Amino acid sequence: MSELAEFNRLISQRIRELIPVQTVWATAKSIDWDKKTMIATGLTDDLDYEDVLLGLGGEYKKPKQGAKCLIGIVGNSANSFLITADEIDEINFTSGDSSLTIKKDGFVVKQKNESLKTIFSDMIDEINKIIVINGTSINVAAMTVIKERLKTVLIE
Repeated sequence: MSELAEFNRLISQRIRELIPVQTVWATAKSIDWDKKTMIATGLTDDLDYEDVLLGLGGEYKKPKQGAKCLIGIVGNSANSFLITADEIDEINFTSGDSSLTIKKDGFVVKQKNESLKTIFSDMIDEINKIIVINGTSINVAAMTVIKERLKTVLIE
């Protein structure tokens, strides 16, 4: 690479680093969870911010419609992203084939096509099949109660 090309690259990099990220308080007007975007309305200026990203890569947050949100705006562009919200309906974390989803009614923990809830449920079903010849057998009723309790935490 020539010295001039390297100089231009370094200047461009420095300019990008100097572009400030502005923050705006807004209200989540509408959410498109499939596209992982929302429309937010500024609290002080009543302007709509369209296509606000709800996350990047492996982390996405779904604010509740009407929630107060802090959004970031890169420079003077239309590029905006959700930083946080005072009410969240769902958060998704993904790393490779692993995923964790947090919802108001519980958690979904998956690795590829395997769900932690399904694994625990299958395990309890197999434990309930155990028959002890001498001694005390497994308490099937208690295991069934545990399985039902599990369903209140792991929802899928």
